[in-house]
Amino acid sequence: MYRALVIIFLVICYAVPAQAQDPLSLSNDKTTIRGVSFRFTDSRTFTSEQLEARMSSKAPGALFSWRKRLDFLPFIDKKEYPFHPVELQRDVIRLQRFYQRNGFPDAIVDYPASQYRASDNSIRVIISIAEGPPVTLSELDIDLASPLEPEIETRWNTLVDDFQERIGERFTDLDQVSLESDILELLQNRGHAFARVESSVEPVNKDLHVSILVHPGPLGIVEKIEIDGNEGISRKVVLRELPFQEGDRYSQKKVSRGQQELFKLGLFRLVLSDLPTQPTDSTVLIRYRIRESKPRFIFGETGFSKESGVAFQGQFRHRNFGGSARQLTAAVSSNTGWLSVPTDNRFAIRSVSSSLSLHQPYLGSTRLSGSVSPFYKWHDDPNLYSRFFETGISTGMVFEFLPFRTISVQHRFSRTVPLLEGSLGERFDVYNLSLLSLTATIGDIDDFLNPRKGFLIHPHIESGGLVGASGIEYLKGRLDLGLYLPIYNRISFTFSMTTGRLLPMGGSRDQVNAETEFRFDPIRFYAGGASDVRGWGLNGLGEQISVVDSVFQKPDGTWSTNGARFEAIGAETKLTTRFELRFPVPGLGPSWSLGTFLDGGVMSSEIRKDANGRPLYTTENQAIFDDSGSISFNKMQFGTGAGIRYRTPVGLVRFDLAYKINPSQTDLRTAEDVWLFQSGITDTLGKEKQIRRFNIHLSIDRTF
Repeated sequence: MYRALVIIFLVICYAVPAQAQDPLSLSNDKTTIRGVSFRFTDSRTFTSEQLEARMSSKAPGALFSWRKRLDFLPFIDKKEYPFHPVELQRDVIRLQRFYQRNGFPDAIVDYPASQYRASDNSIRVIISIAEGPPVTLSELDIDLASPLEPEIETRWNTLVDDFQERIGERFTDLDQVSLESDILELLQNRGHAFARVESSVEPVNKDLHVSILVHPGPLGIVEKIEIDGNEGISRKVVLRELPFQEGDRYSQKKVSRGQQELFKLGLFRLVLSDLPTQPTDSTVLIRYRIRESKPRFIFGETGFSKESGVAFQGQFRHRNFGGSARQLTAAVSSNTGWLSVPTDNRFAIRSVSSSLSLHQPYLGSTRLSGSVSPFYKWHDDPNLYSRFFETGISTGMVFEFLPFRTISVQHRFSRTVPLLEGSLGERFDVYNLSLLSLTATIGDIDDFLNPRKGFLIHPHIESGGLVGASGIEYLKGRLDLGLYLPIYNRISFTFSMTTGRLLPMGGSRDQVNAETEFRFDPIRFYAGGASDVRGWGLNGLGEQISVVDSVFQKPDGTWSTNGARFEAIGAETKLTTRFELRFPVPGLGPSWSLGTFLDGGVMSSEIRKDANGRPLYTTENQAIFDDSGSISFNKMQFGTGAGIRYRTPVGLVRFDLAYKINPSQTDLRTAEDVWLFQSGITDTLGKEKQIRRFNIHLSIDRTF
């Protein structure tokens, strides 16, 4: 018996220190946090993300090890995650107060189970939480100090009924503030500028009795609008942008909207609205304090590529030209071809483009704006022996009846003049071009650059020759749809679709419906690219013809070409769809996101081929194709992939890796192999190149 007791004692002496040693005591000033997790002993109301947002002790995300290998890149977060025991104790206090503010006065927060790892001197912080019973709203009394107008009373009764439905729910200080805010919003948006709310809370155990006394105050009429800080911009311009005027009933919503409308002009760097000290009677003085931006803006940049040489562009903008908030913009760009290096007997294309645009934001109404823009373009393509200049003018009007709800009309007329005999070629023998377009935007989204919730509808109708003489006569319709659905915690689903139809009219009907290469191919539909079906490159989806600049036979008897490339023929009908699932990137912050996608598209055109699969050509060596305007869904091609996005103030930087699921035979061959086969020089299309199943896209724009 004695011997057994001794053995038990020795076991305890050796075992207890190992088990009882506090993990926090093992840490030092070099210890890092490898993770933060939570254990709930009763109920769980808040997510881990919500709790971590209240803590200063941060843990790395799932991609921390990958990110550390790339921390030499300037945009990679180089943040470390040190462990501070004192800061952890403060986090416990922060979490305790967070629970108390959110209706859990008896919540208990502790960290008894943290885990230390000596191999990398790191610790996993495990926080235990017992929420306890919440405080609930047991009784809510809302009284008016003075009666309301009949037109407001109905809405008031509905609001009070909605409040009463919250009895029995968890109630916090923020809920009390929200109730008061909703009451003030209702009254202040309906004329009661000086409305006040008095509230009291009487606790009874875990129940609350809330009493609210509302003082509506007098019904206010806008007597005067005061503008403070305008120097180069007249008071008249500021007043016309406001959605109300002197003599109207006061509305806080309209006052705030006026602030937004002034910002939209781009003339001000600061716009504030308030009600200066004044008697609380039936008249209201509203003050806008503004600070003007510099009216003139100059921008320029230059670049170089081996194929195109030196290129540059510049822009001058005056934000208040001649007063009335008019915008004058002068822009010029050029591909000079200087220092370019010819490749495969192809030379750089030179061009100069310039435009002068005048935008008038007010045409009898702040919702109606207009613009006029004359332009000039000079183009020289030595590869096609084409040199011409184009002059014209573009005019347009936009009517915005609500945010993301606009209608615009634009007309463009131009004349192209050849500068070389035979320039422009047969495909570009149109000198007069008159285009009229009607575009609408209908939608409601939460973010313009990267929407997560809402929808957008873009119908677009374009006509050639309807107004003024034009070498092209047609009617073209296009519809873009976008649907954005939030799922959970910055995870969202996106669906978009594009469909369009081209109908030739008048004298162009025979030319457009011809079975040879389309003469006016710029107006046809194309598919493929970073914002389209991403499995294919720009305009790469659908039928293409292969062309070369020259062909020669090598000493070993095989044939080769110079300048081999694919050219898309386009289609009269197009249908594309895009499905994408978006979710955050752990450890990289809210500006980063990931996306997985599935895109699909189908075109109506099809090249005629013989029994051997070779295209049929005319005597002028033009490919023959069929384009009835109808599409077959069983010919739809799909691409899938994934990508990463980074949000910037000017748009999303998007990097996508896409994979063709069902490519065509020519999609997996080079243009040279296809041309040699189609010309009858070789008997086969050549070996498939699986690398051509992949496409990489890098772009910056708003999300589709």
